[in-house]
Amino acid sequence: MSLLASLRAGALAIVVTAMTLTSCGSPQGLAGGCRPSANESPIPSQSVVRTIELNDRWAGAHGSLCFSEVRIFDGRFLILGHTDGTPSMADPWFAALRGFSHLTLTDDTGRVYATSGTDARPGYPVALAVDGLLPPSPGPAVGDLLSGAHELTMQVDNVLDQVDGPWVFADIPARSGALDATATAAGRDLRLYDLVVRTDGFSVAFMDLGGYSTPPFVGIRSPYAEFASARDARGNTYAVAGPERIGESTLLYMKFAPAPPPDANLTITLERIYVSSDRTWRGTIRLR
Repeated sequence: MSLLASLRAGALAIVVTAMTLTSCGSPQGLAGGCRPSANESPIPSQSVVRTIELNDRWAGAHGSLCFSEVRIFDGRFLILGHTDGTPSMADPWFAALRGFSHLTLTDDTGRVYATSGTDARPGYPVALAVDGLLPPSPGPAVGDLLSGAHELTMQVDNVLDQVDGPWVFADIPARSGALDATATAAGRDLRLYDLVVRTDGFSVAFMDLGGYSTPPFVGIRSPYAEFASARDARGNTYAVAGPERIGESTLLYMKFAPAPPPDANLTITLERIYVSSDRTWRGTIRLR
């Protein structure tokens, strides 16, 4: 069983992330230090070869990431930490935390590590789980994988670019059916494909995962967009409930609640999108 799987079996929701920290300290408006938070869920105990204490922080525009320790097991290790404030998808390390960008982990001896799994839930530690080595390292991974290493380098590929709208799709009748609603903002044309109205809310399709999106959002594996609450002409508002897939459709939907009156005309607002780029971000985790 992998390290990530064994921890999940112990009722831990693991956040696997490509985080690289620079300096310790207390950025303005953020809590100081990188000790585990009192509200974090506990890590199940396992047989640990050794522990490396960390106290570094990487700060973004509105949030930060701290790594507090590395727990080394036989042939694998786990880096633990937490986030403070409100990280954004525009922060490369947070996009990696959520699994929206490709990441690679290496050390200063040239070893390349195999990371596993992605999960993110509030109230749980941030963790980067490493379950072994990637080629060209020979043979199976055993013992202390970080022996002789002084720092880790995290590389995040396809850094996301934030594109602000808003794209406003107005006067949409509140009935199920195909849509051909379009809106333009920031020099980009976006469209809505379909509307599904149910007793508990409604869902609008904003991306075809089986086709080519212009601009490319984050790709088929991890599209990401931020919607505002929907509204209608009567002043009713409808909160964002989250993305979903419906049946066998290739469309990705955003769900809103509650359900609208049958004669309502809806306004859907897409505030911003995040698109893949060809940029790369790198940082280091210092092993003290």
